[in-house]
Amino acid sequence: MSEQVIHILDENTANKIAAGEVVERPAAVVKELVENSIDAGSKNIEIEIVDGGTKFIRVTDDGKGMSHEDAQLAVKRHATSKIRTAEDLAAINSLGFRGEALPSIAAVSNFTLTTRLLDEPLASYVEIHGGILADVREAGAGCGTTVIIADLFFNTPARRKFLKTPSAESGHISDIVTKLSMSHPQIAFKLLSNQRLVLSTSGSGKLTDTIADIYGHKVVPELLPVEYSNEGIVVSGYVAKPALLKSSRQWQTFMVNQRVVNSRMLAKALDNAYFSLLPKNGYPLAVLDIHIPVDSIDVNVHPQKKEVKFSDDQKIYKAVYKAVSSSLAMPVSHAQAAATIQLGPTHSHQLMDANTAGSEQYNSNNKQIRSNEFAANITESSRQWVPTLWREESINFSDVRQAIRQEEQLIESTEPASGDTTAACQLYPLGQIESCYIVAQGPDGLYIVDQHAAHERILYDRMSRSKGRVPVQQLLVAQYLEFTSDDCDIIVGSQDTFYQLGFTLEQVGADTMRLIEMPIDIPLADAESVLRQILKLIHEMHQPTAQELRHAYLQMAACRSAIKAGDTLNMRQIQALISELYTTDLPYTCPHGRPTIVRFGPEELAKMFKRT
Repeated sequence: MSEQVIHILDENTANKIAAGEVVERPAAVVKELVENSIDAGSKNIEIEIVDGGTKFIRVTDDGKGMSHEDAQLAVKRHATSKIRTAEDLAAINSLGFRGEALPSIAAVSNFTLTTRLLDEPLASYVEIHGGILADVREAGAGCGTTVIIADLFFNTPARRKFLKTPSAESGHISDIVTKLSMSHPQIAFKLLSNQRLVLSTSGSGKLTDTIADIYGHKVVPELLPVEYSNEGIVVSGYVAKPALLKSSRQWQTFMVNQRVVNSRMLAKALDNAYFSLLPKNGYPLAVLDIHIPVDSIDVNVHPQKKEVKFSDDQKIYKAVYKAVSSSLAMPVSHAQAAATIQLGPTHSHQLMDANTAGSEQYNSNNKQIRSNEFAANITESSRQWVPTLWREESINFSDVRQAIRQEEQLIESTEPASGDTTAACQLYPLGQIESCYIVAQGPDGLYIVDQHAAHERILYDRMSRSKGRVPVQQLLVAQYLEFTSDDCDIIVGSQDTFYQLGFTLEQVGADTMRLIEMPIDIPLADAESVLRQILKLIHEMHQPTAQELRHAYLQMAACRSAIKAGDTLNMRQIQALISELYTTDLPYTCPHGRPTIVRFGPEELAKMFKRT
């Protein structure tokens, strides 16, 4: 008879194997324990760690606690109060449900559980060493549950060897607690690391309060609310203005039915919504919660429940994209100046503030426009604010519309824009610095405008509004351009794409193309350079879509056609440039994501001059 080689593993060994999937690092332990506390209805959760959680983890909550019998069952595999049958998996409302976390954690640590129900006089105490039950007894404790994990992975040295430094592990724990606190702003969280307070939230129930507790109160004015509902999908939360960036996705939190998840699809939808507002390596702050019917997602697809599977990915993608796009494209109020980037002496890299600027009422009966004068007369009754300088030379932006690229001629419009009865913003130009930056005075501070970035935005919006093919000019004398054979093959194979971008080319030799038409906004001298840039984009972007290529081209065309640093402008041109900028959809960043306007408020100026 042959020897039996297949056998059933004992429970302790099975728990250690399960721990390898569920408990990969201390942050995973904290996540599982905190999610249990959330499911228990806690209002206050305190987490304490020592040496990145490798030596000590404590999670204390004031939830409903467990009975003596349940406390003993909770540390057994697949023991859970969240589901009872397989059908319940199709409609999970809790964060935990498998019954694997506690026994998996207890199998690779020195584990203690102390829990007490509100109506019981004594708590229950359970102690486990490396998966082996050591003690069960009654104890004195308050209502709720405390779980202490000591010497994590003491009996699995292979796993412990792959842990990062204590500071790195602490960072992972802080990151997960941060995201969990934003997913449940009604709960007060506290995180201590090596007896030092790292994080504390108020538990007020307001997401903005939690964001302020985590990222600082100066971040709140930079947030844009997100509210979207369609076909049973509700997207809510906040996204940041494009100036508030990080070099990674650390400040991005995605939740599905208040469950923190990792999702490339959701991140891609966010990136595409910002599209032309960000530099290549910038990631905006975002806290988004997607509420969908529980039967349209599967949360049982990842050992640590980090990922979920949607029944219709495309519908979720579109909902998030539209929700964020709508928030970013909010029209500028006529009674309120748009948000501008605040640069102070200590936090100039990130602050962006929405401020109310003065506006002037437009009175068509009293309007007097003189073609040879700079000022537009405004009735005294409609004047709300006048700066110290330019008191008699203020100009209503609704009356000033010029072709920016004409350097010497001002074209004034005789009628306000359709439906426009007030000035969108009121800035009074003071001059230029180094023929690069425009200095203007506003009702709430000093404004500096990057003339090149501002004109880039104007031209980009103007060109992007045109439907179909980019406006072109036919060349009187065709240009002959030399390319590599590979590039010629790309041009010939992408004729339709180049045609839509305004370029008509014919191959007249193995390495020669004849340029017949080109975009009207690009100087002839730049045509070859732009074509080579487009070819470079095609190589770098790996089969870009027509939309991505058009966006990249318009970025490039706007940059090359815009006013350059060093171009001297007169006051009329400066005024009209600012006016035209405020008619664009997104006036505060150039198409590459750089700011167009910065503002120094009275407080920043006072700090610079040491008045405060």
